[in-house]
Amino acid sequence: RLAAADTAAVTRLPLLQETVFGSGTIQPVKVQEIYAAVDGQVEEIPVVMGDTVEAGDLLVQLANDTLFSELQELADDLEEAQKAVEKVETHTQYVERQLYDDDGEPRYTPEGDPRMGLFSNEITIYAPCDGRIKALYIQPGDDSLSIFRKYGAVAVLSTDGRMKVELTGLQGDELEINDTVLVRGEGFEAEGRVISLTRRGTQAIVEVPDDTLPDGAAVDIAAADGSFVAAGTLEINKPMYVSSYGGTIKGIAVKEGDLVKQGKVIARIVWEEIPLYIDNAMSLKEYTKMLVSVENAEKKLKDLSVTSPLRGTVSSVAVSAGETVSAGTQLLTLIGTDEGMDLVLSVDELDIPRVQIGQQVFFTADALPEKNFTGTVRRIAPLADSESGIPRYDVYIEMEGLDPEVRGGMNVTGRIVVRDAEDVLAVPAEALFKEKDGSYALHTPDGTVIPVTVGIRTDEWIEISGVVSENLQILTSTL
Repeated sequence: RLAAADTAAVTRLPLLQETVFGSGTIQPVKVQEIYAAVDGQVEEIPVVMGDTVEAGDLLVQLANDTLFSELQELADDLEEAQKAVEKVETHTQYVERQLYDDDGEPRYTPEGDPRMGLFSNEITIYAPCDGRIKALYIQPGDDSLSIFRKYGAVAVLSTDGRMKVELTGLQGDELEINDTVLVRGEGFEAEGRVISLTRRGTQAIVEVPDDTLPDGAAVDIAAADGSFVAAGTLEINKPMYVSSYGGTIKGIAVKEGDLVKQGKVIARIVWEEIPLYIDNAMSLKEYTKMLVSVENAEKKLKDLSVTSPLRGTVSSVAVSAGETVSAGTQLLTLIGTDEGMDLVLSVDELDIPRVQIGQQVFFTADALPEKNFTGTVRRIAPLADSESGIPRYDVYIEMEGLDPEVRGGMNVTGRIVVRDAEDVLAVPAEALFKEKDGSYALHTPDGTVIPVTVGIRTDEWIEISGVVSENLQILTSTL
């Protein structure tokens, strides 16, 4: 600036940037609140505030003696249900075989003919309901019991024609109920709808009305404008697991992707002796019910060990050892390490119309005055905060790079580049005269008035264009 000079010169600048000022704070991109999934007593908390944890590390160990006894009772009930299944003898095919007594001697009719008995050597696995075959684990020649034990089913059906994606770690204001979103995976894109929001908007379920999409596929969820929201996994919305016991798979009548009706033949099994699994609807239904109860109890036991879902830092611990908690109680909070930090700048309502996604930002942190940082506008709040009496809008800035000295909650000031130009003629701000008719001009020492058009303005420089040459000497004034 030429604060004390009477003249200045028209100067050519390689770059001139017009900026909008904002102030705010640095916040973690991902803040994960950890909740208890089951009731219990806090037995151990092996982490403290500030600890760094990896995904899968133990955060809190709960204890619940009631669950162990409940599981044992359910296991006994399951055994009884399985015995009930074994007693039923309703088969689809039979073969005649020689009967033997308890000592292993062949039995005969009074006429001396071998006494024959009917033995089942084949049953049919039917579709238990209408649906689409999403997984088929068996192949001809497989032992069905081994496959069932390995996968927990011989086939999986989608029963309602839909898929879903469960999301966690949201910001709380990114999605609303009934929002339409894009579900993007490798080789496909589909529309979904937000059907559930919990934990103050930090957890959501997106429903996709197409069960032909690949189960277990990694997907990205994007808002209607295409902006990224979260990543998740595509799952069957309402799966049905088809069970089976004992025998060798003889033939398969369906393939993955087929639509089937209830009662449709899925496969046939043959064996040498009467199998454990018999196709009886009532006994199988009770057995399946007990199996689900056992699996639920086992999951609750597993949930007593609360582990970290991500790599991050413990920002707060909300419970103490010995404390009794119920399902849904917040245990602690994690800050994701891999996701980095967001800068949130508060911008005046008069400036916000010029701010757009993708614009470059320069900022400094009050706690680190010697360092300069850069970023990019990622998101703009649609609603102003008017608590101070002056409407201001939050602008979310994605920081470039991750400086270990930058911590959540630091105060920052920044400038958003809303316009820039290269290789421009500019004059100091005090060298521009505003004429009576409202136009702008430069005044030379010899009294010549040169009309100019004004472009980008900064605190020090103003871009001009018109019949003006570089290095032209001009008078200075205060507008």
